[in-house]
Amino acid sequence: MILKNTDKCSEFANFFTNLTACFGDLAEFERKIVQIAGIAQIDLSQFQIDHLAVRMNSDEIAHQWKIMLLTGSTLLKESEVNGRPIGLFTLNQSVRFCGQVVSVIELPFPKGKTYPEEGWEHIEIVIPMQENESVEQWCKRVDEQFALQNNPELKIKISQPQVEGERLPNPSVSISLKNATYRNFCCLKLHPYDINTVVCSEYSL
Repeated sequence: MILKNTDKCSEFANFFTNLTACFGDLAEFERKIVQIAGIAQIDLSQFQIDHLAVRMNSDEIAHQWKIMLLTGSTLLKESEVNGRPIGLFTLNQSVRFCGQVVSVIELPFPKGKTYPEEGWEHIEIVIPMQENESVEQWCKRVDEQFALQNNPELKIKISQPQVEGERLPNPSVSISLKNATYRNFCCLKLHPYDINTVVCSEYSL
């Protein structure tokens, strides 16, 4: 059945209501991300926001949220990373976040860590690799570009998750706030490739 435009709007409104009930207020999440970006002196308007991500503390909640997401999105990819599944969902209707249109939500199943808050947890932005740049060079350039290690208010974590089938390197620079008085448990992650480029690379020769 082809939905009328009004029906599509109503359908998305219901989905967004459920999204907010599960993950929390998107505007509040946006405020926290803007706070981190401001302290890190990163202008989000200059970089592509690739996707938004959530966190939870139990498999039961993860299954519930996955079912909810599938009512208003399609599963782009689900991968096994460090012993737990991570799903990427393409929304049927994109959301606006920090002035950009974002259509992908990441839902990783929990792996032992207990989060102080469940729901919206981080976003990932794309800072492209330069030609012939290595992972180490990219990490160093990103760190120096924003003076991340020299900022006493920031906690920086660099990692490179290994995902079976992915052909492109996947380094990640995670930025969060040290000061507990902010009550900001979210983080901002930097990557060299957007998720669609990573997924397409798996099928290239």
